[in-house]
Amino acid sequence: MAKERVFELIRNEEVVLFIGAGMSISAGYPSGVKLAEILHEGLTDELKSDIPLNYDLSKLTEEICNMKGGNKNYLFSSLKKIFQKTPTSTETHQLLAKIPHFKNIITTNYDTLIESTNKNIEVIRKSADYSIADPKKTFLFKIHSDLSDTENIILTTSDYINYFSKAKENTVFWNAVRDRLASNHILFIGYGMEDSNINVLLDKIIEELGSNKKEIFFVSPSITPAKLKYFQRLGIEYIESTGEKLINEIHEDLRLNYFTNLSKGIGVAGTALDFANANQISITLEKKEEKIGISNIKSLDKNQNHKIEVKFELPKNETTESILNSLNGKNFDDIHINHTDFTELNFFFNGFRFKTKEDIANLIVKKLPFYDFKIHIIFDDDFEIDNYPFKLYCINPNENEFHIKIELDDFNVVIKIEFKTIEDETKYNVEILPNDEIKSTMSGLKFYQILSRIATNQKFKIYQDNKLLYSYSPKLIFDENTFDAKLLLKYFQNLKKIEKHFDVRFSKISLNKTFEKSIEKIISYIDKKSIPQKFDGHSFKIEDKNEFDKFVQTGNDERVLIMSENKKTIVELYDNKFEIGYLHNIIYNIVVENWENVKSNKENEIIMKSKDNLIYLQYSDNETLISNSPKQKK
Repeated sequence: MAKERVFELIRNEEVVLFIGAGMSISAGYPSGVKLAEILHEGLTDELKSDIPLNYDLSKLTEEICNMKGGNKNYLFSSLKKIFQKTPTSTETHQLLAKIPHFKNIITTNYDTLIESTNKNIEVIRKSADYSIADPKKTFLFKIHSDLSDTENIILTTSDYINYFSKAKENTVFWNAVRDRLASNHILFIGYGMEDSNINVLLDKIIEELGSNKKEIFFVSPSITPAKLKYFQRLGIEYIESTGEKLINEIHEDLRLNYFTNLSKGIGVAGTALDFANANQISITLEKKEEKIGISNIKSLDKNQNHKIEVKFELPKNETTESILNSLNGKNFDDIHINHTDFTELNFFFNGFRFKTKEDIANLIVKKLPFYDFKIHIIFDDDFEIDNYPFKLYCINPNENEFHIKIELDDFNVVIKIEFKTIEDETKYNVEILPNDEIKSTMSGLKFYQILSRIATNQKFKIYQDNKLLYSYSPKLIFDENTFDAKLLLKYFQNLKKIEKHFDVRFSKISLNKTFEKSIEKIISYIDKKSIPQKFDGHSFKIEDKNEFDKFVQTGNDERVLIMSENKKTIVELYDNKFEIGYLHNIIYNIVVENWENVKSNKENEIIMKSKDNLIYLQYSDNETLISNSPKQKK
């Protein structure tokens, strides 16, 4: 259809807009026919009898001018009274100003509605204006001039004849107009077929452009069969509509389709920015191959409205059941919908469509919490934490169960309550679910400082914005090792100690037991304390006879054995490497288990044992370690 074709051409910025008086009627200004009536009504009775009312405006003004001896003062003063009064409405022209896709507008109107409602307009009335026009702005060619330049205004038949003379046609101004008309499609809005100058304009354009002309569209609410045949003969497409209605439809089409087409390689970055800005929206554009991507969509005023329209079909499987349970408030799960399940999806911001299902790989619908704010917690031992993120979700899996999920930074606390008919039989189940990756040591430390106190049944109070929100007295009595709270508090305390000693920061922390040994080694190095481990004995041979005799002569008194590595130890922990010195293996209270056989030369393999069955690992910056006292093992 012609209208859809016009929309497509406008999106591609290939249309010159040709505006007539009909576009100004809604502003309270007259059409050509009405203007003729007003001018005739303003004449004296004597002139009215000499000049019959002629709805052909140019012929009427020609006769008035002739009867006044060529003086146009009456015409100019009348036009100023009509077109310099405040318009009753500029709604259509303000909407037109929000459509930067018209790079060139041509008008025969005398009013200033277009330029007064659009700050990005460069008005061109004559050749001198064209030479200094800002090429970054939209050009408004006023081919009949206006009341600011009455010397060049086109009003009478004589003016038209003079305007289309060969001398005028070769001016810079008319050449610029001709160039726009030849290189673009043309959309006529606001003209009625009773306007005598429209036939002159159409004939002139067809004559000028000939077979090289592009598509021409003419908008009017009604047309006679004869005029329709005339258009068909000239190859002009007729669109039955008013100018006001079509401008609204053009804006509506751009609102729905322009931004989504950018991702398909259709559209211009500069125009997209101008279009967004004109409609009070800020966007960031990114070049992706030959296409344009949009991000950081924001409102330039206080109005900010997001809307997603989605239709989808889901197969009957476990995923569908989970989605339905989520929608019905039976689980905490977010809803994940794959691209293949969409039948329709549109993302709108302030009424403008930015994405369709082709732009979105999948959709995640996240559950909103019942409460979402920061809290201040104070325990009975005066420990407190301020500005702690708190989110609370509730679900009702079935008639007899109620579940609460509390999000505290990187941790989830899930409380499941199963109601029984007898109050004492109500069951509680509490789960602690850390995120797979905890973002920082402080995040984990704060949580387990809180949890370890709850596990030891301390009272606490919660405040929001300095107002008491909740006061807790232990109702469920926990063992102090509940949730491994004490152990995990120590875990994060050790991480904090390592951060401080080595001047590092841990991130993406996982509560993985494989790191426990690494932390233990690093802490033993920092604290200069040894790590006791089980020792099952050690055997060795002394091949040199002199050395063997010396060993036998020392007897089987208790001794200390130190075995030191000759390389410094490197420990890896959460993407960091730590140098913790040389490893020294220290065995106290050591005796030779087969001493009698060694002493009598029955065996040359020495089997050593420790009375406490322990070996102590110590990391030191010193390559050698002398130890004569068991005190060093503390």
